[in-house]
Formats: sequence, structure tokens, C-alpha cells
Amino acid sequence: MLLKALIIPVALVIVSYLAHVEYLYQFGAWHRALDWLPQACLLLALGLAVQYNQLRVALACILAALLLPQFDIWNTHGQLDLSGQNAAKLTTLSAAVIICLALPNKSLRHWLGWMLLIIGLSPLIMSYIGWQLAPTKLTALFVALNQPALQAPFYSYAALIACISSMLFSLFACWRYKQAQEGVFIGLVCAAWLSTQLADNVQLVVLSYLAVAVTAIIFVAQHAYRLAYYDELTGLPSRRALNQYASSLGRNYIVVMSDVDHFKKFNDTYGHDVGDQVLKLVASRLNQVGQGGRVFRYGGEEFTLVFKGHKQTKVVAELEKLRQSIADYDMVVRDKTRPNQSKKDRQTNLKASKQVVNVTISLGYCISSKAHGGFDACLKVADEALYRAKKAGRNCVSD
Repeated sequence: MLLKALIIPVALVIVSYLAHVEYLYQFGAWHRALDWLPQACLLLALGLAVQYNQLRVALACILAALLLPQFDIWNTHGQLDLSGQNAAKLTTLSAAVIICLALPNKSLRHWLGWMLLIIGLSPLIMSYIGWQLAPTKLTALFVALNQPALQAPFYSYAALIACISSMLFSLFACWRYKQAQEGVFIGLVCAAWLSTQLADNVQLVVLSYLAVAVTAIIFVAQHAYRLAYYDELTGLPSRRALNQYASSLGRNYIVVMSDVDHFKKFNDTYGHDVGDQVLKLVASRLNQVGQGGRVFRYGGEEFTLVFKGHKQTKVVAELEKLRQSIADYDMVVRDKTRPNQSKKDRQTNLKASKQVVNVTISLGYCISSKAHGGFDACLKVADEALYRAKKAGRNCVSD
């Protein structure tokens, strides 16, 4: 995930630059498209981000739009030399990036989302107001902040440290939120830095921000795909993904239906939080399946496994291995009041607060054949085999 967040935005910025200077610059239609294409793509990315409640990605798109040559506030104030303008731009942008990454993803359909949006843009808003009301003082502030000055392409220690910090913070945010969307800020910082090196070539500047827009679209599309095809609780592919995968199967496959034994009892006895822990445990164990099997969350406490090919002996052995690994796992149920206890009380009541429980699953499988018909019919037969496993005493495999 971290590699994806780092490689995709940087690669897109570099590839777009090379594509232009090596090939696309020859075409007049391409030059004309650069007059509107970056703005259109940023607007599209912004719309997708708002639709899927990705406030941080939306902020990245707005920041990129504000850095386009026609909106860039640093280009309209001559009190800083070019090197000072570039250092001020990178420092302010990096501060905005770090603030944006610290904000939660809230919907812009709620007033709180708009408040967070303003907070994320506050460094640029304050800079713009400062240029209008007190340009001399703001110039003095940027000059002092960016001393000692460095030669291009780094401009100052403050700008260099700010850029590196913002990119590291982006990677931390990807790890913290367990998603790659925040990697768009890495592309944004790279594009802003590249634009300071290519200030004389407006087309290459807007092209770098076009790469940011494409990065945002890719990351939001991946997020939308995960929402549609993956189960949020367990992280496994969902029933919709199973139906799509079924269409790619050949004639030979084995379908397995699995169910957590006495799951309702877990919920009634320990609460839904423990029930969720049980599902996560079973999902993580089933996801270690071998023999080329793939696992899906079918719904509720049911899981489906699919094996390509007719390898009944090996598949049954693999199912027994999975069943045994789950049955042998000691799951610790903690005291419900533990989050409200002090550290001292937790240590004092450590033994009393722990309760070990074991989870078992039942499995039923079906081997595809002409007699069973298609995948849906085979799935139904596997479900009937699961019912027989339940009748046989649970915690077993049945055909």
C-alpha cells in the first residue's frame, strides 16, 4: 500500500513530463487541450472525491487548482524574487498538506465538512490575505523563514525540510488510515516542486498538475472499487466479487460454503463487538487458504471458498487444516469495562478480565459437474452439504 502511494503519483508526474517533451509536444491539438484538460480533470477528481466522502483528496484537488499558473498567487506579487517566491510556495503548500492529512474524512454535505475544508486551505487563504493587506510584512516573514537561502532546486532549508516532511507525513497517513488515497499529496508536492523548475514552460507546469488530477481519479476509483467489491469488516472480497469471479471459472472447480458455529450464541453472550472479532478471526484464518483457493464473505457468518480444478483429496485436506487451525485458536475476550479503566486497574484485573473462548466452523463442498449445472446450482449443493455438516455435530467437513 505504501509503495502504491509513493510510486503511482511520482511515476505519473515523471511519465507525463517525458511523454510531453519526447513526443506529444509535436501535436497542436495536444497544446490546445492543455488549456482546459488539467482544469477539467481536477474538477472531475474533485467531484468523485466529494461523492465518496474523500475530503482529503478533494483538498488536494483544490490545492492543485490554486497552484495552476492562472491562479497562482505567488506569481502576482513582485516583492519576492523568483527564488523567494518558489521557497514561499513550497513552504506554504507543505504546511497545507500536513494540515489536510491531519483532518478526518467528512462529507461536504454537512457543515462540518466545509469547516474542515477551510481549515485545510487556511495556509493559502492566509497567504492571499497577507499579500492583500500587509505585503511588506509577509515578504519579510518569508525572507526570514527561508534563510539561509540555497541554490535551486532546493531554495532554502525550510522549503526542503517542509517538502520532505509533507511527503513523509503522506506516507504515515496512508499507513494510519490503511489506504493509498493520501498518496495524491506526494504527487502534489512533486508537481509543485517540478513547476518551480519549469516556470518558463507553462505547458509543462499545467501538465504536472494534470498528473495530480489523474492520480486523484485513480485513487478514488480504487476506493470506490473496494467499497463495491470488498467487505469492510473482514477485508475479504464480498458476494458481488464472488459473482463476478464465478463468471471467469471454467468447468472444473470446487465450491465450499463455510459457517461459524453457534455464532448467534457468541453475539448474545458477549455482544456484537466480540461477534465482529470472531468474524475477523475466521476471515483471517480462511484467507490463509492454500491450493489456489480464494475466499469470499458470502454474508453474515457465512464464507465461500472457491478452488479451480478438481483436486478433491488436496482440497479436503486443506479444508481440514483450516478447520483445525480455527478450532485450536484461543481467542481472548476482554472485560467490556477495560477501555474505561486506568492502566493500574487493567494490570490489577488482568487475569480476571480475560476469558478464553474457542471458535469452530462447519464446511460443506461441492464438485462441479454437468449434473449440478452452473455455479449457482453448485453453490446451492455446497450449502446443503454445509447443512449436513451442522447436523453431523458441527466442526467438520461434509460433501
